[in-house]
Amino acid sequence: MEQSPVIDTDRITSNDSRAVSSLPPNTDAGLVRLYVIVRRYRRLITLCTVVGTIGAAIVAFLLPNEYESTVNAVPPKRPQTGLESVVSGLSNVLRDIGLTRLGGPRTTATGYDFMVVLQSRSLLDSLIERFDLVTVYEITDAKSQDSARAMARKELLDRYEVESDAAGNYLITITDRDRYRAAAMANAVVDIANSIARELDARESQIFLTAIQQRLDAVLARMDAIADSLEAVSKKTLMFAPLEQAHAAATALAESKAQLLSQEIVLSVLQERYGDGDPATEQQRRIVESLRQKVSDAENRPGFIGNFSLREAPRAAYDYLRYYTELETMMKLKAAMLPTLEEVRTSLVRNSPSLYILDPAVPAWKKSSPRRSLIIGGALVASALLGLLLALVMDTFHHLRNQLDLRTVRGTIEPSSSSTEHSP
Repeated sequence: MEQSPVIDTDRITSNDSRAVSSLPPNTDAGLVRLYVIVRRYRRLITLCTVVGTIGAAIVAFLLPNEYESTVNAVPPKRPQTGLESVVSGLSNVLRDIGLTRLGGPRTTATGYDFMVVLQSRSLLDSLIERFDLVTVYEITDAKSQDSARAMARKELLDRYEVESDAAGNYLITITDRDRYRAAAMANAVVDIANSIARELDARESQIFLTAIQQRLDAVLARMDAIADSLEAVSKKTLMFAPLEQAHAAATALAESKAQLLSQEIVLSVLQERYGDGDPATEQQRRIVESLRQKVSDAENRPGFIGNFSLREAPRAAYDYLRYYTELETMMKLKAAMLPTLEEVRTSLVRNSPSLYILDPAVPAWKKSSPRRSLIIGGALVASALLGLLLALVMDTFHHLRNQLDLRTVRGTIEPSSSSTEHSP
């Protein structure tokens, strides 16, 4: 019987696979395999690269130009706002008269960071209304005006940037398709922020004005009550100048006691010279008794310097000085609060900006985005990698299919060979 031909399975491989297996052992098989794949699928890789790069170039040139404009604004040189200076001045006056607690916690407050105003929703909404950004951003699928404004606000946040450097100035950047509108919006941010800050200052000043006015009314009412009490004490005791009255009383009492001592010396001389029964001695004795009675009356009876005795003078002076000191304190507090009240009233109508434009925004002469060369270059690399990845996948698939075909052929040949060898 004629024998069937034996198929050499080692030859059922591709030319490239034989080329790889015939390489020396020290050759980097991975790089060689990659080279073989690139060579085999060079058309696919080239096609992916060309299509991806051309598509990216078309998209890049269809993207509209974006322009950036930046305004440089600085806060006032004066470190305090009008209200802060008022509070600081009032606290200094209160500290001088020993009333530090009346200043309250506001005297040490540092206020809010102006970045809060620059990033506020009120500022963004004002920009949207002033430049009609709902129409500019072509927002047509909104269901309501509020949703349209929310979408415009989100779009604006992507084009709005605020930076604060260590020197304290603010760099406000606006990105827009229109270079002139971008510059106008950047400059408008400072104007709108100043308006919001003035409104906040006016609101704060109004609250502070109300508090100062209430405190001043309470001080005036207290002054009236103290004045009535002081008047009552003064009418009752005839005390109106404690220090002056005490000095006058001490001087008069000292003179009276000095006269009494001198007359007693004269009396003792007359007694030694003429005796106790002499008319001159009797007359001098009456004089001494009269002076002694006057000194006693001055010390124990009211009327010497007021409607009180000298022994009761400390209590009378204490009552008078207590009300007088409190009244003087209230008068100083009133004198300190009146200029503060006028300053706060003035600050309500004062038009002082919180930011000054140092470098105004100007229309950009060069676009900031899109960077077409970067887009095209990135697409070139990405599409080339994608083509290589597809080539690797296809090569792996082709290799697996060859392995399956090889196993199928081997399974068919082995039974045929066995039947030929055992035939007679």
